[in-house]
This record gives sequence, structure tokens and C-alpha cells, in this order.
Amino acid sequence: MKLEPDQRVKIRVVSSECDLMKAGSEIFLKGSLIDYEKSAPICVTALTGIYPWVLTSRFGIKSDHLEWTPEGYRVWCPEKLVEFAILPCENDAE
Repeated sequence: MKLEPDQRVKIRVVSSECDLMKAGSEIFLKGSLIDYEKSAPICVTALTGIYPWVLTSRFGIKSDHLEWTPEGYRVWCPEKLVEFAILPCENDAE
């Protein structure tokens, strides 16, 4: 099997106690690039902390061992102030 990290990814802010990231905000990636036209700002510290799950989603992997849920991977920023849902986009319209 050959895996390629070509899935588009959606990162949604589920909850937030941080002034920089608002609940309901969404960030979209096309490969390794942020789609700035569709995306809210994202904290670089948070992105660095959640990137292993972002990369997993780019490969289209949905692993129970990595705590995949129907809402995507649920992870927190390193400061535990922001909860994210990370999942591959189902279609190009997202």
C-alpha cells in the first residue's frame, strides 16, 4: 500500500479559553499549506502541538489507537486552553 499525504484537512476549534482562538473557528489545509482564504488565524504554538494529528489526517488515516472519533481527532493545544477537532475533508468544497 502506498500512502500519500494529499488529503485536505479541516481543523475546527471545539472549545477555547484563549483570546487568540475562538470556538467555532475553522482552519483548512491544502497539503502542507494553510488555505488562508477559508481559514481563521491559528496560533503557531497550537499548530506545532497538534501537527502529528494533522499529518495523520493528511494521510487519510482514521486510527482508533490515535483516538479517532466520528468528529475527527480531538486534541488540545500544549497549554490545554483550546480543544480542536481534526479531520480529512470529505470533499473539495470544504
